[in-house]
Amino acid sequence: MKVMLQDGTELEPIGISGEPVTVEGEMRDSLSFVFPASAGLEAINSVFSEENCESIRIVEDGGTEYIHTGYVIRVALTMIPGEDESGDGRITVAMAKRSYAEEQLLAIRTMAEETAAQMTDTQLALCEVYEMMLGSKETGGEEVSDNG
Repeated sequence: MKVMLQDGTELEPIGISGEPVTVEGEMRDSLSFVFPASAGLEAINSVFSEENCESIRIVEDGGTEYIHTGYVIRVALTMIPGEDESGDGRITVAMAKRSYAEEQLLAIRTMAEETAAQMTDTQLALCEVYEMMLGSKETGGEEVSDNG
């Protein structure tokens, strides 16, 4: 089984499970990923960031793919030392999904940012037109009047 994160990072967990959890006062879906301790706590901590978990692709050994989006809230990151003969421990990271309201707020924020960028582009274009009009007056071109 492989896990592929937004930035292209590929990981091979020992196991993956999903369950509903209460986070920040809301019931949310969550995914828990279990890795061998050899994967390194710092490495797992750094790759399971909000940006990287915007889209999580899980590919089973048989080739079946599952895509999970919006699992950006870190619920847990734990390391359990090994207690068997091999001494291998396990690292578990759990990520919860944004709520419907959070998804809608994100969509509104994105739309507002895009609108602001379009407004800036429009303002710059109007400035260029104004400067061209002023330039034509200075070079003796046709006079542009407000009356048409």
